[in-house]
Amino acid sequence: MSTPDPHTFLKAILAKDFGTQDARHVNGQPHDPLLITVSRDYGARGEAIAEQLASCLAIPLYDQEILERVAKQAKIDAFKFKPQDETVSAGVSTFLYSLLTGTAGEMRTYRRQLYATVLELAKQDCLLVGRGAHLILSGRKVFRVRIVGSKLVCAKRVAEEQGIPQLEAERKVYEVNTKRHKSILSLYGDSFEHCSLEHAQNFDLVINTDHISAGGAVSLVLLALRQAGFDLRQRVLPA
Repeated sequence: MSTPDPHTFLKAILAKDFGTQDARHVNGQPHDPLLITVSRDYGARGEAIAEQLASCLAIPLYDQEILERVAKQAKIDAFKFKPQDETVSAGVSTFLYSLLTGTAGEMRTYRRQLYATVLELAKQDCLLVGRGAHLILSGRKVFRVRIVGSKLVCAKRVAEEQGIPQLEAERKVYEVNTKRHKSILSLYGDSFEHCSLEHAQNFDLVINTDHISAGGAVSLVLLALRQAGFDLRQRVLPA
């Protein structure tokens, strides 16, 4: 049985469950912004899923743009924030701080600006990829998705996409995922008791894409959004 196109799938479930009722107001009140966060393992197709989902729902997607906005607000070149964003270790950070301004306060500056940027973007419908947005918005009405995959399957995809040997791809998958995990622990460990990306309770839906296509994963997210009570009416792009 083939996986339905996400756009067609969404139209079908909305037509069945909601009909043509006006989506701009629910019980006489303006609807909350549609907020989705996507956290992903390297090679698990998280970026492709996020792009398809944002396109299907006609909402803006923010990934690298989050980092660029943080840097702009802090009046610091974006490249200076990259060590914080991608490779901060969970342990002693003195060396990494020195790569930025030489002070431990830069971590606090980065985190403060990251929070402010994510909260500003979340005033409107949007999909946010990575950067711990699922934690920053945990007190809001937000749907938090985690996309995972086994190391071997993810590495096979990376090897094929980048034209590198399987073993090299496996090392790369391990290194990138380790850096992402440590970055989250370093940035949010003092604010959240359980902030690890492996803590499933921090997410509303976890999808293993070893045997699920990007389109299939999008359909699952759309169905889960509807089941979770998110108002998706009139969010579908015209056919």
